[in-house]
Amino acid sequence: MVKRYGAPCAAETCTVGQTMAEGRRRARVIRVGVDARVLSAQVQRAGVAQYIAEILRDGEDVSDVAVTALSYEQEQCRVGKVPIDVIRLVPGVPWQSVLLPSHLVRKRFDVVHGPAFSIPPSFWVKRVVTVHDVAFMRMPHTVRADTVHYLQRVVKYAVHHAAAIIVPSHEVETDLVKLWPKTASRIRVIPLGADRLAHVSPTSGYRLDAPYFLHIGTIEPRKNLTFLLEAFAYAVKDGHLPHHLVLAGARGWNNEDFWEALRQSPVANRVHVLGYVDDSQSVQLYQDAAVYVQPSHYEGFGLGALEALWFGVPTVASPTGAVRDVHVAGLQVVETRDVAVWAHAMQQATSLSRAGVRDALPTWRETRRLHYALYREVAQT
Repeated sequence: MVKRYGAPCAAETCTVGQTMAEGRRRARVIRVGVDARVLSAQVQRAGVAQYIAEILRDGEDVSDVAVTALSYEQEQCRVGKVPIDVIRLVPGVPWQSVLLPSHLVRKRFDVVHGPAFSIPPSFWVKRVVTVHDVAFMRMPHTVRADTVHYLQRVVKYAVHHAAAIIVPSHEVETDLVKLWPKTASRIRVIPLGADRLAHVSPTSGYRLDAPYFLHIGTIEPRKNLTFLLEAFAYAVKDGHLPHHLVLAGARGWNNEDFWEALRQSPVANRVHVLGYVDDSQSVQLYQDAAVYVQPSHYEGFGLGALEALWFGVPTVASPTGAVRDVHVAGLQVVETRDVAVWAHAMQQATSLSRAGVRDALPTWRETRRLHYALYREVAQT
């Protein structure tokens, strides 16, 4: 009991002080800033931009963690009800290395999350980074030279200074530990959700009368689409399959070999290259596809295959990224060493019916929950 008058005894002082401190800790809200510049830079959202939008969307119904998006503009960063701090660009002053760190300190953020490979310098704010893949180290020839140099520099800094490192699959975890063994204790595997398009209505813009194999992804070397053209031609060469091949995604880079292979393909008239498709178009393509195909050389996660499975589409994928971590009906994981083997798997997949496997796939709600749990862990250590 605390005395009403006079000086309290030492034991009582300690008890009251501890109680007040514990109350402050319980009442204190952890402030987290998420670098959302990629949303400002990408009008056509894909890959990393989709990930950032999803971890910001709706947030978590919690009272102890407050997440704010950080960018140099506001319009493209609007995702759900998450507030946005606009840190205006200043000519000649670096945004990430000067403007962002000073804002974090001035606004008293506890944690900053770099969701796109890099983190700002900071001695006062704890940092979390997401490394989506290490293609820039494992397969640098498949990445643009300027991107390789940039990522090699910023990722090396990030993994050495971040309090926690998020990766989307166990494959990326293994890759990082091989490259930088001291990162092992700070890595957290948080899979991406497969249900991003659950509430998106399909568009009626693109329809194909014939059944088709589908691939959604940027046309670039890592996706191994030249191999896919060969496997598709092999699969339909005997005339028994009426299927076409639909490729949707941005035009990408270093893809001259693909375009030449397409020009030379004996089934070029059955290959449809759509370019970038938005979410509603993607839903339509998934719903109408007979089989989804992902023959990538390397994926950090491989969101297309998981989303296709969520829609129940039979899927053939190479053993890289998240498909190594899931075991569901309708998924065939096949090495890409032999065109004939892959073509046979594609043929087999056309005879499969759509499978209801949604309960076995990761969700974005769980992804967000795990992010918030990590923010708490980092802030409190």
